[in-house]
Amino acid sequence: MSSLSLVPVVLRPAALIAMLATASGCVIVQEDHVHRSAPDDTVAAPAGSDSGSAGAGTAAGTVAPMLVEVDTDQTMNADPGEGVGVFVEYGAGGKWHVWWTCDTARTNKPCDVDLTITSANGPIANVDTSALAGGFTATPQPARLEASVRTTTEVHGLRFDTLPGSAITVEASISGLRDGSFLFFVQDGKVRGGFQGLVTNPLQLQGKTP
Repeated sequence: MSSLSLVPVVLRPAALIAMLATASGCVIVQEDHVHRSAPDDTVAAPAGSDSGSAGAGTAAGTVAPMLVEVDTDQTMNADPGEGVGVFVEYGAGGKWHVWWTCDTARTNKPCDVDLTITSANGPIANVDTSALAGGFTATPQPARLEASVRTTTEVHGLRFDTLPGSAITVEASISGLRDGSFLFFVQDGKVRGGFQGLVTNPLQLQGKTP
C-alpha cells in the first residue's frame, strides 16, 4: 500500500484560486498568499474556492455528480489543523475510508463538517466511528450514512464497507460551504488524477478494482 502526502492550505470561501503546474510540483495562489508544495514527491492539495465557481456544486441538486475512479489501496496523508480537506480512499473488497481535516491551526476557527454518503449498489455496512469522537452518525436508509462533527486540530473520519466495486456518492459541507475544491482522492497515482478543474460536490467515486 502506497501513500501520498498532501499540503492543504487555508480554506477561504470567497477566495480566487489558481493552480499552476511547475517542475517541482504545484503552486497554489490564493488571494495574496502563495503556498508552494515540497519538491517532486509531495502533492499540493487545492484550498477552498469561490463558492460560485462553475462545477463546484454549491447547492444540493444543482450539479449532477461527476463519477471518478479511485486507485485501490492508495492512501493519503495531511497535517491536521493546517488545511481543509475531505479525503476518500478505497481498499480492495469494498472497504472505504473517508476522513477530513480543518485549518484551525491557521485560522483559530473550527470546521462544522456535515457529510452524506450513499451507496449505489447495496447497503453500507460495518461502519466504524472510532475516529469520530464528539460527532454523531445516522443511517436513515441501509445505503445512506450521515455524519456531523466539529473538527479543529484532529483528524476525524469514518470507515465502512460496501459491496466490492459499488460506487459511493459523497456530499460534504464545511461550515455551510459545499464546494468541490476540498474533496480529494487518488487516481492514476495522482491527487484527483492531476485534474486541475473543480470536481463536483456531491461527487461519485468508484474503486479502480473491486
